[in-house]
Amino acid sequence: MRAPSSIRYRARAAPSAGGLIGLGLFGVFAATAVLALLGLLEVTRSTLSLPILWVVFLVSGVGTVSMGYLLVGYFSLGYDVTDRSIRIRWGGRIDEVPLDRLTYAGPAAPLLGGAMQRWQPFWPGYYVGWLRSPFGRVRVAATQPTSRQLLLSTGTEHWAISPAQPVIFLEQVAAARRQRELGTAPVTIAGREQLAEAGWTAAFPTVGDAREPRTTQDFASALRSVFLRDPVALGLAALSLGLLAGLVVFLVLRSVHLPETLVLHWNAAGLPDRIGTRRDLWLLPIVAAIVTIANFALAFLAEPLERFAARLLLAGTVVVLALTWIALLMITL
Repeated sequence: MRAPSSIRYRARAAPSAGGLIGLGLFGVFAATAVLALLGLLEVTRSTLSLPILWVVFLVSGVGTVSMGYLLVGYFSLGYDVTDRSIRIRWGGRIDEVPLDRLTYAGPAAPLLGGAMQRWQPFWPGYYVGWLRSPFGRVRVAATQPTSRQLLLSTGTEHWAISPAQPVIFLEQVAAARRQRELGTAPVTIAGREQLAEAGWTAAFPTVGDAREPRTTQDFASALRSVFLRDPVALGLAALSLGLLAGLVVFLVLRSVHLPETLVLHWNAAGLPDRIGTRRDLWLLPIVAAIVTIANFALAFLAEPLERFAARLLLAGTVVVLALTWIALLMITL
């Protein structure tokens, strides 16, 4: 049995605005789904008919799930150099480019030519899918446009990627090939000069400047440590948890003193237009808990690449919980 390949270098994808755009789209779909659900449950009064509410809920629900899946793919996108291959990670998918079949590793733009101007799914800063090129289909898994992508080719298969530190990545690929004594195989691996000629003008770090975690455990530990070093994010998270816990405690203590039926909603004229029971009030903390858990998970994924996006998600959670408190106090007091 062949021994499993060991990871020599683990690279994350280059940071981009794609994560923030995706989080915004996710928030729009999720908020629409929640509002439609509240309308279907008659917690809030809606001017839309019941069939239209169902359509809105189903479409936004599918959009929320789809966006969540794409966001998981975005924040898990990365590239590993092992002693046998280059692994391209996206969500639960792993593509392997064998080192002994590699024929080219370098800037994508000079080879893709006119294809670099074509639209790529899914949105700016996040490109996953297939791209047609003069030499065949290219599997794209990148956070940068074609002009800032690396192309990996085996002659018959091609991948476009965007590691955060492209020079170090290419140096690690060359070192892995040398260790396996593949240096005599026909292959082109670009260096700093080739990247500069292709228009990459950013200053490239050296191998000694690399700070990529080398194991899965190290990577998870790095995520946690980066998140815990952000006092603003920690403060927002603690405030959110405090507000959520307070909701539950307040409702437990207050519900025993409430009548069995009570007014849940008032119209614009200040007249009651929805009557419910004490049990209906538990929908408020349940929805708030779902929003909190979802935003915490996305903030944890977003923080290593886009700290502002993580803080924005946590701040939004605080706003949602504050509005939930206001609604609960208006009903119960």
